Amino acid sequence: MEANKQIEALRAQLDDIRKQVNAGELFQSLSTKLEQIIASVTRDSQVSDVHLSDDSDGIRALLTRLNDQFKSESLTALSDSEVLQLVRHIGSPDPSIRDKGIYFLFNDLIQQHLLSDQQMNLVVRYLISDTVLFAHVLEPENDAIYQRSFAVLLLSVMLYADRAGYDFLSQDLVNQIVDQVALYMVLEVDTRGFIDTNGWAHAFTHVGNALDELSERALLTRADKLYLMALMIERYKALTGALIFGEPQRLAGYLARLTNKNKLYADYFLKQLKHWRQQLVVIQSQESQSGWNQIYNRGRLIEAMIIRHDFSDPIMKYLSSVIDFLG
Repeated sequence: MEANKQIEALRAQLDDIRKQVNAGELFQSLSTKLEQIIASVTRDSQVSDVHLSDDSDGIRALLTRLNDQFKSESLTALSDSEVLQLVRHIGSPDPSIRDKGIYFLFNDLIQQHLLSDQQMNLVVRYLISDTVLFAHVLEPENDAIYQRSFAVLLLSVMLYADRAGYDFLSQDLVNQIVDQVALYMVLEVDTRGFIDTNGWAHAFTHVGNALDELSERALLTRADKLYLMALMIERYKALTGALIFGEPQRLAGYLARLTNKNKLYADYFLKQLKHWRQQLVVIQSQESQSGWNQIYNRGRLIEAMIIRHDFSDPIMKYLSSVIDFLG
């Protein structure tokens, strides 16, 4: 219950900040306020029982049947119960079910327009629900990461589908997605990439996918896009685990596309890059493992941005000037 109270308090704070940014009342101190919110999060010291979906409930047989029907071009529609059974297994620790199974199948189903608008909305509402997106998120590393992370990944696919022709999302639901993704960024700290026999977790790569899709939405305000970018920067800066599985490269792609859309984003990002370097001086003096992870996470992001070479001239000029500080 305490976790739920904290999440609700954080939700209210973020909602207030988003409204202020959209009203033009908050800009200069935005990063400071977001940094303070992220730093205020209290985390549990132990993992409670993680209850994931039961993979012995026939999900493998369902995947096999649907894939066979899809390949033979005999699949014309899915029942709501089948759609729900699929999406409820998005958190399976078995990568053959979660990743190569459900995620791949949803891509195929969406590409062939085999899901109704009602079913697409059903999936989105499931993915952004607190019980799915924030499951065990305040606890030490646990298996619920697969559910949280792949919910974000599948959500990015749904956002793309809407933009690419499905056109099923209402503006109200898009606003809910923005709020939930923002809150997820505040809460998530699991930086694991590939995990032994369970495959990919990759939470912050999937965050990059979702942010990329939201940045492409014409009806999303510039203020909202700035707010999400600012929040991503502050979350990235505060992570104490190493991001070594391509996350910096994915996020660099998002930052490049967004900052090239409007000078507002580019100017804000450049300002934050300069402030970030100043903060590192303090972190470096502390000589801790988490501190060095933060330093090298930044270094990997800078390197990924330099290699892309598609940022604005002022940003590229700054990046070139800090190469010697990467450590």
